[in-house]
Amino acid sequence: MNSLLLLLAVPLPPQSLEALGPLIEERHVDTPYGPVGPLARRGLPDTPSVWIQPYYGLPSRTDPRATLQAAHSLNVTQIVACDNVIAVNPMLGPGHPVLITDYIDFTRHQPQTFYEYEGTAGLTQTPAVCPRLTETLSQVLPMAPGGVYLGVDGPRRETAAEARMFRSWGADVLGQNLVPEIALAKELGLCFAGLGTVDEISAERPSTPPQADGFAGLEVLVHAFSALLQRIDPNSACDCSARLDPRI
Repeated sequence: MNSLLLLLAVPLPPQSLEALGPLIEERHVDTPYGPVGPLARRGLPDTPSVWIQPYYGLPSRTDPRATLQAAHSLNVTQIVACDNVIAVNPMLGPGHPVLITDYIDFTRHQPQTFYEYEGTAGLTQTPAVCPRLTETLSQVLPMAPGGVYLGVDGPRRETAAEARMFRSWGADVLGQNLVPEIALAKELGLCFAGLGTVDEISAERPSTPPQADGFAGLEVLVHAFSALLQRIDPNSACDCSARLDPRI
């Protein structure tokens, strides 16, 4: 049976995941790009099961190709990646959920493709995210605006000048965990949708005192995951399933 993977780069307490069902199994997966795991599978009798992996964009993180290859080997066909993001758009503040509709790749040190031969990695990859899965997310998170995600390497924060530049490019949020994963998922024919929860505001904006809004935003995500599993059909076909190259 095909399945869904949640890549969680947000600090959800383990007990909150119990809303997705009891733990069914854990797996470690070896790939040509390194080991991945543990991945935990949870599920309820009346909903599809879901694989869950904590995922943080540190310089020493697992090769993103390994993560996507492991998902593919587990028959995952749909991925929802959730990231704590920095708001560049002045209309966004701490705790706001954002539905990712497009992205800008500003990473410089991450592998960008599975392809190992010249002339293929530049193939067009549109749309950026799976329209079908993203639309389903919008139904369970109607309060979440769409936004452009700008992927950065980290761990350094952006300067005020960089934040102004990113905003002029059309970026709404910055993060470290959805790029190049979006493009790699496309190469494997996996449906990919992204969610962001605003954790901080960008460097050129006046700082605000810490608030509990971030916790409220994370609580919204937990309820959204449960509602998502009620709505999606992991066996449904989608245009994303057409790989760019069958040799991968």
